[in-house]
Amino acid sequence: MRGVGVNSGSTAVASLAGQVGFDAVWVEMEHAPTNFERVDTVCLAAEACGAVPLVRVPDGRRHHVLGALEAGARIIVVPMTNTAEQAQAIVEFGKYPPVGGRGFSTRTRNLGFGLQNPVDAMARNNDCNFLFAQIETMEAVENLDAMCQVEGLAGIFMGPADLSVSMGKIGQLTDSDVISTVVDCLKRGKAAGKLTGIMVGPGPLLDASFEAGADLTVCAGDLMNLMMEWPKQLAAIPPL
Repeated sequence: MRGVGVNSGSTAVASLAGQVGFDAVWVEMEHAPTNFERVDTVCLAAEACGAVPLVRVPDGRRHHVLGALEAGARIIVVPMTNTAEQAQAIVEFGKYPPVGGRGFSTRTRNLGFGLQNPVDAMARNNDCNFLFAQIETMEAVENLDAMCQVEGLAGIFMGPADLSVSMGKIGQLTDSDVISTVVDCLKRGKAAGKLTGIMVGPGPLLDASFEAGADLTVCAGDLMNLMMEWPKQLAAIPPL
C-alpha cells in the first residue's frame, strides 16, 4: 500500500489523495493539533474516495486508541512502542473480545450504529482493523522480536527519524547504519508473520524498505511536499 500524510487535517486534501490513487491517508495526531472530531471527518473523506484511513495517535493510552477507532480509523499506528507489554496494551484497547478488551458500543459507525448483528459486527471489526506498533528507538529494536509475538498486533511500523535520533545520527536517513537497522527490523517483522511499514520520502531508505518487502509506505505528505515546492515556485516569481 502507498500512503500519503495529511498533517493539515484537511478533508479536501484527504479526498484529493484518494482520487489521485493513494491507497491510504495518514491522519496525524501525534505532531498535529488534530482532535477526534477532525479525525472523524478526514476518515470519512478518505473512505469516500477509496483510501484507507490511517491514524497515528498521540500515544498508546486507551482513550487514544479507542477514540481513533471509533472515529473511523482502519489502521492505527502507536508511536514510541518499546516493549511487548506496551504492544499488548494496544491490542487490549483496540480489539474486541476474545482477542482484546475493547469497549463495546452500538452507537458508533464502527458497529453500524446498532443496525447490524453485534457479534458479527465485532468479529468483522477485529478482522478489518489493523494495529501497528511504531519502532522509533533502539529499545524497541531490541524488543522487536518479543513484540512480534503479540497476538492481535497486525505489524510494526518504522519511524526512521526518531530512530536516527536514538542511534545518535540525528536526521541521517541515508546513513548506512540507519538503513541497515531499519531493513533488519522490517525483515524480522516479515519473518514473524507481521505486516511491516515505514514513513519516509523517496530516497535510499525507501528503496531499501521496498526491497525488504515493506507492505505499507507513507512516502509523501501535504506539508512535506508543499515545503519543497513552494520555495521553488516563489523563487520563480520576481518580487513585486
